[in-house]
Amino acid sequence: MSSHQNEIGLFLGHFHPMLVHLPIGGLVLLGVLEVLATFPRFKEAAQSRRVILGLVAAGSAAAAACGWLLAQSGGYDAQLLFWHRWTGLGVTGACLLTLLLCKPGRQSAYRLALLATLVLLVVAGHFGSEITHGRGFLSRYVPAPWRPMTGQAAQSKAAASGEPGQRQLYAEVVQPILQRRCVPCHGAEKQKGNLRLDSPAAMRHRGENGPALVAGKANESRMIQRLLLPLDQEEHMPPEGKPQPTPEEIGLLQWWINVGAPEKGTVSEFNPGADVLRMLEVAGAREPR
Repeated sequence: MSSHQNEIGLFLGHFHPMLVHLPIGGLVLLGVLEVLATFPRFKEAAQSRRVILGLVAAGSAAAAACGWLLAQSGGYDAQLLFWHRWTGLGVTGACLLTLLLCKPGRQSAYRLALLATLVLLVVAGHFGSEITHGRGFLSRYVPAPWRPMTGQAAQSKAAASGEPGQRQLYAEVVQPILQRRCVPCHGAEKQKGNLRLDSPAAMRHRGENGPALVAGKANESRMIQRLLLPLDQEEHMPPEGKPQPTPEEIGLLQWWINVGAPEKGTVSEFNPGADVLRMLEVAGAREPR
């Protein structure tokens, strides 16, 4: 494929996030209308079902085609991409089948096909969200009482005890910040700029513009430089529109790098000053519980 053809493909591929919302909205709307139509007062609610399904099927096919082109840009987790790609195509096929069954005398088959399409849509959307935002996107901020149902590990006793000095510096302080702010775009599933920030080893690896981390030198570390750029600059990280790290989180990352970016050891082992302990308390108070 020539570079010109590749550019056209990537240009069209970037319409996928926009187009994908048409079938999602259309199918949800149709599902609601069909439920309303079961009540005598609203029995005419779904009279436009064939029109809606036609638009949904066309939109789903366009979104799938653009998604296929977008995948050619690379940087996505192969397993997640495989399942998102084929469940997305499955949604398109299910939309067409539902449209074919939408005729007099096949009401039960039509409604069963619509229900199956909605279920498949949820599955495809789940894989899509994990490609874009990282694994566990839907369960990352589950309220504490529900966390056991998602299989999430309980918070460590040290973190819950309110003793910041006893927390593991990387595992309990640095890694959660990176997971929230950086890993969705620079992790195992997705590596923008060929850059991973999900482990110290990955951060030391040279990406397209060199390593993200220079142990002992926060100001020379590209990840810190990008974090400190003005929000409206193109190279600022995370991009404008994404949740931004707090000043305390940036300060903790800088301190961690300056003490050598260790993977093991508690906070107190690296002689934190009063300013670091204050940042730990403020950042810990803001963490989702």
